[in-house]
Amino acid sequence: MNRLLAFWQLILKGLLRWLGSFYKRRTPTLVDIIDQARREWQEALKEFHLVDNEMVDYAIFKINTAERRFMALLNQARRSGVTAWPPDLPGPVRTTG
Repeated sequence: MNRLLAFWQLILKGLLRWLGSFYKRRTPTLVDIIDQARREWQEALKEFHLVDNEMVDYAIFKINTAERRFMALLNQARRSGVTAWPPDLPGPVRTTG
């Protein structure tokens, strides 16, 4: 009987450890979300060179969407007071003239 009880306790302990791992996952911070948006924008730029003539409009739409999302998140961070950014982050595109 003790062996059966020890067996069920072992199973229960493993199950609780497995379920607990779902609750311990870290929620992404604003910096994590911005970094992901930057990567999506860079991927959209790279994909543009791989599309054929039928997909050019979609690729341009995807680039514009990713860039606008990234810039909006940067503005949100700026409003929140987040100021420490790596120097290699791209900024808004500026045109001359």
